[in-house]
Amino acid sequence: MLGGGTYRPPRSAGFHDWRFGKDGVPHPATCGTCGRKTDPNYVNPSFSPKKRWDISATYDGYCIVSCRFRDFCLIRRWQGMTFVRLPADMGFFVLRLSSVLRFDAERRRTRFEHKCPTCGAYYSVIGADPTFLRDVTEPIKEGFFRSDLEFGSGPTQHPLILLGIDTAEKLRRERFQNYYLREVTS
Repeated sequence: MLGGGTYRPPRSAGFHDWRFGKDGVPHPATCGTCGRKTDPNYVNPSFSPKKRWDISATYDGYCIVSCRFRDFCLIRRWQGMTFVRLPADMGFFVLRLSSVLRFDAERRRTRFEHKCPTCGAYYSVIGADPTFLRDVTEPIKEGFFRSDLEFGSGPTQHPLILLGIDTAEKLRRERFQNYYLREVTS
């Protein structure tokens, strides 16, 4: 989603050996020091998914969904879901979730590594599996949620997408392409 342009920063920059950008200039939606995404609302105007799946993810952590998937969700009126149409491909959307579940990083022993002095975020957040959630005392029946933490390194960080158990069953019955569901036992 951030585009195909990358460059190699000087070794003194630390963090990672490549960044999204061009000719040594960081992509405007990323931190110039560590390369993490800093603008979660950025949508590349020329992006079109190569894979025509109902649900997929880009290397840089965006969830891309088809019209079929969007329509399925809109009919069910699940809260906290926004579908941002891709300008270069009218058949696909970026899925944004505003319903958030708190991840229990302490219990999971998630590691936070290399705090960036510029953006203040951690370059690497490691340890999402198994998933432990805070403040969830019984199974969630319906809906789509995102974790409050984003996992991975640099510009590849992304939240976990979590579903209620009845919602997951509805997805299974619909036979969407290219997704993987795993039970969370928090």
